[in-house]
Amino acid sequence: MPAFNALIVALMAYFVVLNLTVERAYCNAPLQRSSTMLLIAETIAFCEKANPLFLLRPEWLRLATCFSAYGMCPFYLLIGATAVLDAWVSTRRLILLFLGGKIYAIAFYHAMEFTSASPPLNLAMYWGAEGPYLVSIGLLLWKLCLRWPAASKTKTS
Repeated sequence: MPAFNALIVALMAYFVVLNLTVERAYCNAPLQRSSTMLLIAETIAFCEKANPLFLLRPEWLRLATCFSAYGMCPFYLLIGATAVLDAWVSTRRLILLFLGGKIYAIAFYHAMEFTSASPPLNLAMYWGAEGPYLVSIGLLLWKLCLRWPAASKTKTS
């Protein structure tokens, strides 16, 4: 597997882990420091230093996290499998549709974060946690649109 695809697989695996742990826990109930679930204590410590809005748990953020936790995981798995199999042409359109939704969701989320009464406290930490999402979107757009722009054109001769 080329290094580029391996990076995409690693990012998708990271997102799946977050979907199955932090996001699902957050969706179902406020995060508890005493939780023994993977990454919950670390998430609370991170939010106290960098992202207080997440701990305030406004309803819009809880719902957005629920949509992410339960709706995006299958797409992360699809993208990871596509990268492992190097099957970009066959899944290109579906992944691009997903990316459109993901870009909208990320733009909305960051707009709400930075215009809230509790914006991120530590931008380096905040973007360190959010960066992988932006990087993955950029890598996938490059792979699906810039690397193979002719993939969407049918051969006429």
